[in-house]
Amino acid sequence: MDSLRKSMSKMRREFHRIAEPGWLEFQTTVRVIDYLKSYGYEVEYGKGIHGERMGLPTEKEMREYRDSLSLEADYDISEILEGYTGVVATLDTGREGPTIGMRFDIDANGIEESYDEDHRPSRENFRSKNDFAMHACGHDGHMTIGLTVAKWIMDERENLRGKFVLIFQPAEEGVRGAKSMVSAGVVDELDYLLAGHIGLGVESGTLGIGTVGFLATSKLDVYFEGVSSHAGAAPELGKNALLAAASCALNLHTLTQFSTGMSRLNVGVLHAGSSRNIVPSKAMMQIETRGENEEVNEMLKEKVSHVIEGSAKAFDVKYKVVQAGGAPAYNTYDKEFADKVSEYLKGEGFNIDVARALGGSEDVTFMMNRVEENGGKALHFMFGSDLKAAHHNNKFDFDEDTLVMAFKALTKTVELLLK
Repeated sequence: MDSLRKSMSKMRREFHRIAEPGWLEFQTTVRVIDYLKSYGYEVEYGKGIHGERMGLPTEKEMREYRDSLSLEADYDISEILEGYTGVVATLDTGREGPTIGMRFDIDANGIEESYDEDHRPSRENFRSKNDFAMHACGHDGHMTIGLTVAKWIMDERENLRGKFVLIFQPAEEGVRGAKSMVSAGVVDELDYLLAGHIGLGVESGTLGIGTVGFLATSKLDVYFEGVSSHAGAAPELGKNALLAAASCALNLHTLTQFSTGMSRLNVGVLHAGSSRNIVPSKAMMQIETRGENEEVNEMLKEKVSHVIEGSAKAFDVKYKVVQAGGAPAYNTYDKEFADKVSEYLKGEGFNIDVARALGGSEDVTFMMNRVEENGGKALHFMFGSDLKAAHHNNKFDFDEDTLVMAFKALTKTVELLLK
């Protein structure tokens, strides 16, 4: 087991160094493909595994990052370099059995990683090479778990049956990637879907089974457009987009009162203006809504749209709203299935905690809901890990022993599903 931990730690650190944000996971996707091909998998990538994508980087951002790399492969990566990132690997054993899917997210957060000596990736030289991106949510670990499970499946294929579909999904941050892959039919043939996440408040050595509390969410980009003018000589000729956005931001934060379920709203970004002596003609806001269920989130979105429209009218500016991401709630927890897996893994020596609440949003819910709508079963794990800092913090780091636990949990669950 020491050798397994060492190999998983090495792979995790390899991916940590090349952290890339959603739809820009160019190096990451190519490296995942290379591993999967070396194991003997058939892989799909590019446009074929995607439908309509949300929240894309600008053409300039994509071009500049693409041009900064020197990526080479003995297969066509042109569509990957257009932002069609992610990979789907398939193994059909040729023996009758269920189709088991597993999903692993691959993107990083858009923050600069800490340089401090008390931050292990910095101290041990596996800090992100990209100052605009960091694996601050454990997706480097998720890829490592997924690839290690993929190798186990291939090595054990003569002892297994059915079909395996391994989904390496881009753009989870901002909940953008899963919907694109679901609309391309990636999960339509699955009898089972397994997914999981490192950390989330669960301590090292504990395995959470049957996660609940996934919130519905919408990510919105709001643009206000007014008229610029000289702030001293002729302010009355201007139409102030900054004030429209500021007024909007304050009023949005009064909206989260519902008796039918918990809700959340956040204005995370507000950019406006160009100079202190010019009435600002443009402003942009990035906001998100969350709801305990679809009904609450939709009601909140409707109120948000009224406030945005009202703010634009009050300051006589134009506005545009673009949905940059979103994910549904997951409210169909299969207690019988979760209990069955829980009892089996307890017998295998795992310390189990059933039905822990996420209390946030994750776009794997698109996949889980689709699989269950098609008559299959879905299960989400929490891979307990003591964290050095909270998720999305620039000093985030996790206990690498968690990688081995997660690998064992997934492979043991596969064994159960095939019994």
